Amino acid sequence: MDYKWIQSFVVAAKSCNFRMAAEKLNLSQPSITVHIHQLEQFLNVKLFKREKNRVLLTEAGQLFLIEAQQIIHQWDKSIERFQLATKGIEEKLIIAMTPLMVETILPHVIYQFINENPSIEISILVEDSAKIEDLINSDKAHIGISLLPTRYRHWHQELLVESPLELVIPLDAFDDETGAYIEYEELFQTYTLFTNHHPTIWKELLHKLQEKYVVTKQVSISQSYVVKRLIKDGLGMSFLPRMIVRRERMEGRFNIVPFEEIALPSVPVYLFYKDSVEIPEELLCLFQTRDYL
Repeated sequence: MDYKWIQSFVVAAKSCNFRMAAEKLNLSQPSITVHIHQLEQFLNVKLFKREKNRVLLTEAGQLFLIEAQQIIHQWDKSIERFQLATKGIEEKLIIAMTPLMVETILPHVIYQFINENPSIEISILVEDSAKIEDLINSDKAHIGISLLPTRYRHWHQELLVESPLELVIPLDAFDDETGAYIEYEELFQTYTLFTNHHPTIWKELLHKLQEKYVVTKQVSISQSYVVKRLIKDGLGMSFLPRMIVRRERMEGRFNIVPFEEIALPSVPVYLFYKDSVEIPEELLCLFQTRDYL
């Protein structure tokens, strides 16, 4: 049985269109037809049937599609392992993380880990928290670092950190060295409030703020790094997790305003992965130190 037969079958089965399969595989349509015919002869079954000028999978074709996809997946994994081995790489790990974590020094810590462990290849996918669980479930990533917990109880999961929110305003808006009295009402009426850059906390937080203050201007922005840039440019203010303004705080790029008017929530960060995935102990220890947060 030839790998090309299986590849042509899977692509044709997903589209039920030999012409589209040929275009996707950069082959001629007759080549697809020949591959399917050779595979049917080898298996001694009919994989496709024609109904009203349409090509459909037979019952045997539907069953074999499951097996064929597993064969291709295993083939790809074997080729990948071989290519890594020829480069002296023993293991490849893909970490899917929320954009929020890119704003911490975690990527730099991972880079240091890569330099100290050249036999482990690490790739980083930056994706919204709502999509990270699906990446792990479909084996497109091995480790998830997300603002949302996983729904799979049999996966390994731990709470990495709960980072408190801080009110961050432009540098020239308030001189924190003078100890001047802060007019919060004036801040909310003067500056645009950037909201919704966290998947769960902002609805309740905004409701509490609007009960206490007149929030004259607000703009919904999905990514915290955009919010940070806009605050640096003096265009507004927001509540951001302490862990992502660590560097700016040290470099004096923001003003962090004490805010105890209402109880501010903390931002949780979760790490999870399938129990079937082996994670290097050194990498787990790196995450668990939490020094990067």
